[in-house]
Amino acid sequence: MDAAAQPSNSSTPSSPMASRPWWRWLLETPAGWAVLVALSVVVVDLATIAMAGPWDPWETHYGEVARQIVVRHDPVDLWWQPGNGGPHGEAEKSFASKPALPFWLMALSMRVFGVGTAPDPAELVHSPVAELALRLPSMLAGYAAALVLGATAWRLASPRAGVLTGAIVATMPQFAIVTRQALTDMFFVAPVVAACCGWALAWLQPDRELRRRGHGWRSVPWDRAWLAYLVVFVLAAVVPLAVIHQHAFDPYVWRAVGKVPRRVQGLQDIQRQMWIYWAIVAAVLLRSLRWQRRSQALMGLVYLFAGLSLLGKGLIGPGIIGLVILVHLLHTGRWELLRRCGLPTGIAIFVLVGFPWHHAMALYRGERWVNELIMDNNLRRFSTGEQKQAVGGFTFYLETLGLAALPWSAIVPVAGVVGLRAFAQPDGKPGVTLQRFAALWLVVALFAITYSTTKYYHYILPVLPPAALVTGLWLDANADERGTKHSWVGWATGGLGLALVAVVIRDAMHQPAWLAHLTTYLYTGMWTEGAPPVTMLLATCAPFAIGLLLWPWAPRKLALVSLVLGGVLTRAWVIADYVPGASESWSQRSAMRVYFDNRGPQDRLMSWWFYYRGETYFSKANIWVMKEVDRAALTELVEEARGRGITLWAITTVQHANRLAPQLPQDVRGGVERVYENFHYALLKVPVP
Repeated sequence: MDAAAQPSNSSTPSSPMASRPWWRWLLETPAGWAVLVALSVVVVDLATIAMAGPWDPWETHYGEVARQIVVRHDPVDLWWQPGNGGPHGEAEKSFASKPALPFWLMALSMRVFGVGTAPDPAELVHSPVAELALRLPSMLAGYAAALVLGATAWRLASPRAGVLTGAIVATMPQFAIVTRQALTDMFFVAPVVAACCGWALAWLQPDRELRRRGHGWRSVPWDRAWLAYLVVFVLAAVVPLAVIHQHAFDPYVWRAVGKVPRRVQGLQDIQRQMWIYWAIVAAVLLRSLRWQRRSQALMGLVYLFAGLSLLGKGLIGPGIIGLVILVHLLHTGRWELLRRCGLPTGIAIFVLVGFPWHHAMALYRGERWVNELIMDNNLRRFSTGEQKQAVGGFTFYLETLGLAALPWSAIVPVAGVVGLRAFAQPDGKPGVTLQRFAALWLVVALFAITYSTTKYYHYILPVLPPAALVTGLWLDANADERGTKHSWVGWATGGLGLALVAVVIRDAMHQPAWLAHLTTYLYTGMWTEGAPPVTMLLATCAPFAIGLLLWPWAPRKLALVSLVLGGVLTRAWVIADYVPGASESWSQRSAMRVYFDNRGPQDRLMSWWFYYRGETYFSKANIWVMKEVDRAALTELVEEARGRGITLWAITTVQHANRLAPQLPQDVRGGVERVYENFHYALLKVPVP
C-alpha cells in the first residue's frame, strides 16, 4: 500500500495528553497542575472584576490620569485636574508623581474597550467594562510575572519547582490584590522579575549559539531567544519612541497649545532631540543582528526590562535589578560576565526604553517637573520619608510579610534559611545555583525596601517573587521524601508553620482592615473601620495547616497538594469575598451610583471638605471641588443654583457630613439629607429653593 494512503495510527501518542485521558493529564503532570492553578486564578479574577469598585486614592487617581490621555489625545504630558468648578477645581493641572508606563497601558486598554469618553456621564459607575478596562493591564502584568518566575524555576530546577513557584507567588494575597487593582506597582515588579529571571537564564545554565538564517554577513539570528528580544524591543523601545516623537508634530496638540510660547518651544525641542534616540535604535538593532550567543539575547531582554521598570515606577526597579546582579557577581566572582554581558549595548538599550519620555517631559515641563518626579517622588522617599505614618523599622516588613504572603509565609522562613544553606552545597545538585541566586535576590529586595525611610505595606511587593522562588525550590527539593528521614526537621517545620499561621490569622481577625491596608497608604482613624470580617481565613488556611501536619510523616506529595489547595482557596476568598466587601468602604462607587441614579438633569455634584480622587474619576471630572471649608464660595454656589430647581449633591467623609449644614445659607440648612453612608464616605442631598 502506498505510504500516503496508509491510515494514520491514531493510537500513537504525539503529545503527553495523547497517552492518557485529559483529566488524568491535568491531575498527574506538572503542566496539568499549572493549567489548573492558572484557571483558578484567572477565572476568579474575571468573574469578580465588577464586584469591587476602584479604591481610593490610587486606583481612581491613576484611572483618571489614564482617562485624560484618551480625552486629551496626549500620551506624553500626564494630566490631573480635580474638577471643573469650585475654589479648588483647578488646584492641580499636571501629574508628576509616577512615570508614564502604567498610564499608557491603562489608557490603551480604555481605548480598546471604548471606556472613558462615552456621552453617558455614569459609564464609570454602572458598566462592568470600566473595571475590566482599568485593571486588565495590571492583571496581565501580574500573570506574566508569575509565569516568567515559574518558567525560570521549571527550566533551571524542575517542572514541579516551576509549578510550585508560580502557584505560590500567584496565590500570595498581596500579590493577588495588586494584580487585580489598577496600581503602578506591578508595572515595575513584573519587569524586575523578568530582568532577574533573564539574568539567571543567561548565566545559570550552559550557553549555546543562536540559530541563524542566511550565510555569511547576510545571516541573521532566527532563534526563540532573539525573536523574543526583538518583539520586546519593538514594543518597549520603538513604539513608545514613535508615539512620543509623533506627538510633537500632532496638529491636535499644536491647536491646543500652539499659542503658548513655552509649550511651542518644548514641542520644537522634542521634534529635534528625539532623533538622537532613532540613531541609537538603528545602532542597537544592527549590533543585535551580530549576536552569536543565546546569553546575548537574554541580556538584551534584561536591559529592556530594566528600562521598563524605570518607566513603571521610577528608580527603585533598576536599583533592585542592578543590586541583585552586583551581589551575584560578588558571590560568584564571575567578573568576566561584565565583559560578556554586552554592557555598552545594554546601556544603550536601557536608555532607549527609559529615557525618551523623561527627556521629552523635561523639555516640555522644565526643571520644576524634574524636581517633583525625581527628587520628591523618588529620592526623598528613601531619605526623609513621605508621611508621618509611613515610617518604621525592619520588623515593619517582617510583620507585613506574614499577611502579604499568607499562608505561604508559614514556610518562607524555613525556605529562606535552607536557601542560605545552599551556598555550602555542591554545584552539581539540580537547582542549587538557582536556589543561591533566589536567596541573594530575596536579601537584596528586603534590603532595598527597608533602606527606604518611607514605609508602606505595599512596598514589600518586590520581596514576594524571590520569597516564592526560594519556597518553591525548597518544597520541590523535599517533595520526594517522607518525613521519617529527618523527622525532627519536619516536625519543627510543621510546628513553626502552624504557629506562624495562627499568629497571623489572630492579628488579622483583631484588625480586619489590615488586609485592605496592603494596597493603600492610610492606616489610622476611620481607615481602621469598614473592612469585612476575616474569620473565613480559618477555613481557607485549613488545608494548608493539614499539609503542615502531613509534612513530617506522610508522603510529601500529598502534603504539597494540601499546601497548594490552601493557597488557592485563600486567594479565591480574598479576591471574591474580602475585596468586594472592603470596596464598599474603600471605593466611592456605591455613593456615586446613588447620585447618578437620583440626580436631575441640572443637578451639580460637589466635593465638600474632601479630596480623595474617586469623586473626580467617577464623575469624569465634572465636579465642583472644595478641599477646605470656604463658606463664601459655598454660598456663591448655592446662590447660582437658587430658583432654578437645581439640587446640589455633596460627597464628603462621614466625619465632615454633619458639618455641611451649618455652612449653608439659613433657608437651605433644613433640607440637607444624607442619602448614602458607609464607614468612610457620605453623600448628601441639598435641595436649593
